[in-house]
Amino acid sequence: MSSIIYPWGQHQNQWKIPETKEDFLFNDKGDALNSLGHRCQEVKEVLGIDLTFSNYFLVLGDNACLHMHKPVEETWPYLLSKATNHQYYNLAIVDGGLEGVRYNLLNWLHRYGKPKMIFISCEWANRFIGVEYDEDIKEASKLGDKAGFYRGRRRLFSALLEQIDIPMYQIVGPNDEPAVLSDSIKIIDVEHSDDEKVAQIVSEGFLEATRALSP
Repeated sequence: MSSIIYPWGQHQNQWKIPETKEDFLFNDKGDALNSLGHRCQEVKEVLGIDLTFSNYFLVLGDNACLHMHKPVEETWPYLLSKATNHQYYNLAIVDGGLEGVRYNLLNWLHRYGKPKMIFISCEWANRFIGVEYDEDIKEASKLGDKAGFYRGRRRLFSALLEQIDIPMYQIVGPNDEPAVLSDSIKIIDVEHSDDEKVAQIVSEGFLEATRALSP
C-alpha cells in the first residue's frame, strides 16, 4: 500500500491512499469476505453469470453494515436478504464513511448498473479514508464539524444521489450522523447494532415498497 507524506504529517503513514480491487474499495481482513474483499457472495452469484440480474439490493456504508464480530449469517444485510427472498451485495468497508459509500456506489453503477434498492448505513459518516486519527487530526475534524464542512460535503453527495433513480433508504441509529441529507431518501430510525430488529423493520418497508413498484 503506497502512502503520501504531507508537510503537516508527524507520522510516516499518517495518510495512505487506499488500494482497490477491480476499482472497488475493500476490506483487507475479516470473516466471510469474497474475492473482492466484500462481506457477501461473489458478484456472479448475485448478478448471475452474465451479470445482468437486477432483482437484488445493494448495501453501502461502514462498520454499521458489517459487524465483523458476528458471523455473517447474523448480520442485518444477510437477515434482510432471507426475509425478503432477495439477493444482496454488500459494498460496505470498515471505517469507509461517506467517501467509501460514494466511491463504491459510483463504480458499481458504472460497472453493473442499477440494483432494485439501496440501503446506506454509517456509524461515522464524516471519517476520511486512509487517515490515521491522531490528536491533531481529531482536532481538525472537530473544527470541520463546527465550520459546517462535513454538512456541506453531505449535501453535495445528497444532490448527486437525487439524480439517481433508485429507491434508497438510510438506516440511522440514535448516535449516528446521517450520511445523506435528502427528503427523497427515506430515513429508518433503528439502532444498527440490533441486526434482527433492523432486518425486521427494513424488510417490512422493503416488501411494502416492492408491492407498490409491482405493475
